Amino acid sequence: MSRKVVVSLVIVAVLVALAVAGYAFYTGAIGGARNTLTLGPSYFRGTTSLTIRAGQAVTFDDPGYLGGTHHLVTGMNGQFSAEAGAPSEFATSAGIMFSPGDSKSITFPTAGTYHITCTIHPSMQATITVT
Repeated sequence: MSRKVVVSLVIVAVLVALAVAGYAFYTGAIGGARNTLTLGPSYFRGTTSLTIRAGQAVTFDDPGYLGGTHHLVTGMNGQFSAEAGAPSEFATSAGIMFSPGDSKSITFPTAGTYHITCTIHPSMQATITVT
């Protein structure tokens, strides 16, 4: 093989390795979890369960693919239920409103299991476990 071919193959191999490492980091396969819940039109897209440490934040991301508004609270089946230790943003039935394109990071300071639901879309539910 010529030197040019070898150099080209090395460059391709390095680029592939960087792409794989970047994807693994982005998805949480290495370097820690992303701690993101993505809002869909009437459901959470992807994961509906996260485990984090006390003091870490969860990012609620509404990319606004199909529009719509979400009103997230603690509780289940679209009904607010106060959960001791929940972040202040979830401490009342006012909860958090999301419009398409919104992204908000909420810190969970206290260990516990928190159920998140949408009052507009009752079947939209997620669980955040804080250790």
